Amino acid sequence: MTYREIFDAAIGDAPPSSIDLDGVILRQRRLVRTRRLGAYASAAGGVLALVLGAGLVVDRPDMQPAATASASRPPHRKSNQDLPTEAAGRYRDGVAAAVEARAPGVRWMPPAAGRRGVVPTGPAGDAPVGGASEDFRNVGFSVRAYPVDRAGAFSNDLSVLALAEPQPGLNRDVMDCGKQIVDSCGLSTGPDGARVRETTRVWEAYGGGAVMHYRRVDVLYPDGTWIRIWLHSVDGRFVLTPEQLRDLALDPAARPAW
Repeated sequence: MTYREIFDAAIGDAPPSSIDLDGVILRQRRLVRTRRLGAYASAAGGVLALVLGAGLVVDRPDMQPAATASASRPPHRKSNQDLPTEAAGRYRDGVAAAVEARAPGVRWMPPAAGRRGVVPTGPAGDAPVGGASEDFRNVGFSVRAYPVDRAGAFSNDLSVLALAEPQPGLNRDVMDCGKQIVDSCGLSTGPDGARVRETTRVWEAYGGGAVMHYRRVDVLYPDGTWIRIWLHSVDGRFVLTPEQLRDLALDPAARPAW
């Protein structure tokens, strides 16, 4: 006798079940099929919605994200150009007027006669005739002019650089007194939260010979505008005192209205 026969003899006839097993199995199969069809439909609908949504975004320019704008940057685009422009000339003249306000009687030499190492002997003019250009590489202005003291005894080389945004690393380096070789360095704060750095240096040309003196002021405004003004002298005489040079660098005439 097998185990199955022994169990059947011990249990006897099984009581009739009240559950329709065939019906349960049939309903379960229908439920599985329904869920599968629903999943396929949902996936297809999601793909269709994604395609239609992408088409709507592409076809509607008003839905495109607006380009970010910088309030401190001039409207023109950057390019690798450095050209004389009317705007640069106006900026140079404004800076020259600010110099004259601090050093009454100062005159201006043309670039050929006022280059470094040359003491002017000819007559100087009343208006600056040095170079002025718009620097499209860094978005700003650069100026070169040659002021002469009122007595005509000496001249300086005046350089001005105004940028709407600093060069890479400028925020960290140029306003620090430990990054460059200078004879003196001072840090302070100007109006509108501007950071001011004043430096001086005297150095001899490589191989001996001419000695150059310079005074420089860097101003960095919170909006990123950077102003650098410096004077070079061959004998240590300057048309502006250190206080006047700092005041000039902080003058509104030296800060272009971007």
